[in-house]
Amino acid sequence: MPHAVTIALLGHLPSRDNHSGLRSRDQDVAGESAREFTARLATARPLLGAIGPVFRAVYAPQTLRHLSSARLVAELLGIAAPVPDARLNNVDYGAFKGKPLAETPKKAAFVETPYPGGTSWAQVAERWHDFFLERMRRHDGETVLLAGQSGAAPVMLAHICDGVPLAEALADDRLDVPFLDAEPASFFRSVWTYRWR
Repeated sequence: MPHAVTIALLGHLPSRDNHSGLRSRDQDVAGESAREFTARLATARPLLGAIGPVFRAVYAPQTLRHLSSARLVAELLGIAAPVPDARLNNVDYGAFKGKPLAETPKKAAFVETPYPGGTSWAQVAERWHDFFLERMRRHDGETVLLAGQSGAAPVMLAHICDGVPLAEALADDRLDVPFLDAEPASFFRSVWTYRWR
């Protein structure tokens, strides 16, 4: 009998590096972004509170901007605080962190090869597979929220949930989630299903 968990994906609020068009270092959310986002969603709190109980758990990376965004979302939804897990952290861009985004080479060159001073996408996929085997399978038949994800999550979900080869998922420009404050009207960015036997 097949088993499945439904995963709703949310992006994160931008950090100062994100606002500056830099490959983000481990920075917290820019304060004004969090305040503006919270103010925009103030009138939607009753609706968000009604949606909140759908989620049996909230998971997030351990990095500052991701975890802060996840905490804010959990508070708006009126649900338990997110569970941080380093296995969900983005790829480590190493020497490219803090530099203009345009200077980061194409992802395809770093599927198996780590970024200088960082990690490879294959290493990220290995961490995510481990997370799914250990955490997601606890939520058979439930819906969980991956909050604070923008870059790595859609690629990893396409790879793990839909079986898209990693290199192909990395080349797909559609697999990107906007910053959480980009379109507050569309709160949930994408929904995925992870199945196993």
